[in-house]
Amino acid sequence: MSIRVLVTALAVALVVATGPVVASSAHGSVYVSTLPPGASVWMDGNYLGNTPLFVDGLDAGRHFITLTRAGWQPQSTAVDVVSGHVASVNAVLTANAPKPQEQSRAKGALTIRGVEGAKIFVDGVALTPPYDAQPEYAGDHILLVQRGATRTTTSIRIYPDTTTTISLAPRSSSTTQTGNDDMLAALVDYVPASDFTVSGDEIAIHHNGIELECTVGSRTYVLNGKPGVLSVAPAMVGGKPYLPMSLLQRLGAQNKDATR
Repeated sequence: MSIRVLVTALAVALVVATGPVVASSAHGSVYVSTLPPGASVWMDGNYLGNTPLFVDGLDAGRHFITLTRAGWQPQSTAVDVVSGHVASVNAVLTANAPKPQEQSRAKGALTIRGVEGAKIFVDGVALTPPYDAQPEYAGDHILLVQRGATRTTTSIRIYPDTTTTISLAPRSSSTTQTGNDDMLAALVDYVPASDFTVSGDEIAIHHNGIELECTVGSRTYVLNGKPGVLSVAPAMVGGKPYLPMSLLQRLGAQNKDATR
């Protein structure tokens, strides 16, 4: 009788002793640091925080990390997490190449063809016809063409000491706007100014769990750690960032899903 009790007690003690060891050994940790610090850390598509960052309780195996910071090139890497160990990820970010600032002070000219009967606005300012060789500062601008109730907005680039010619075919009454057309809209009309930053040509949005980085004049962007291509490049007008309407609507849709 005493032998059976002893064997049972030993079996229970063995289960209690070995149980927690197996559970704890299934996880590891990662320490992520960058130079400069303050980069957003995305692991397997999930935002974890800013560097320097210690992440605990990770499943053993390979994980994929993306590091993003406004004004610096994104970096991606893989890290192998070992049970009971701390892996380190140390990255030196590369700054984006600055664009020549003297170009923004230079002037060029803008000529617009095929706009009979339409009203033309550049950066919200109405132009006086004829729209031929009108002086404009070099850089990106917002061109708005209004024909009756139809308004089309696009981004144009004026080069210094050069006449940029834009040809617009007049729309007939049977013509409708296609799904490929996109318009630029002011970011502040969709995202509070406190939720985005502008550093030079770099635009970073941190809004309700959404992390997006893009560059003025470039169609590439990074949304929640995943790269993509825009239909129209962002632009800066009057010190305000303008982004494609399709992207702003996508941000709004993700924002609604996040609040549900």
